[in-house]
Amino acid sequence: MLTVSADKSAKVWDITEGNNGKVKKTLTCAGSGGVEDMLVGCLWLNDYLVTVSLGGTISIFLASDLDKAPTAFSGHMKNVSSLTILRSNPRVLLSSSYDGLIVKWIQGIGYSGKLHRKENSQIKCFAAVEEEIVTSGFDNKVNVCLLYTSPSPRDLSTS
Repeated sequence: MLTVSADKSAKVWDITEGNNGKVKKTLTCAGSGGVEDMLVGCLWLNDYLVTVSLGGTISIFLASDLDKAPTAFSGHMKNVSSLTILRSNPRVLLSSSYDGLIVKWIQGIGYSGKLHRKENSQIKCFAAVEEEIVTSGFDNKVNVCLLYTSPSPRDLSTS
């Protein structure tokens, strides 16, 4: 049996004939450790264990190899309002939703992470130029953010 919990873990249970349960394995999903990582749903389908977090991340584990890291999928929870391609790396796309979230996608791979901004204002449109992202929000403010070029860019800083 598979269960999930608000403590951000999933548990695989062995159930005996006497209806007693014993935890076989506790699974954890990578995340920031915040409320959005609380697990709210699960499914065991053949050899796949699927968990869903409050923030919308779907993690898929292999029942035959519980020690293997899960494959994770995520994206926007709200409608996408704009999309841009990084000119410095045309395989990288950035999408934004009106709730202020910017998601990085890599062509041929898919979801690559959420980009966090200091300002979490709603985004109407945005553009990426070199290593900067310019956003325009519903609050009629324009913000310039620096896109870090580390191997796994996930953070934006306002400049």
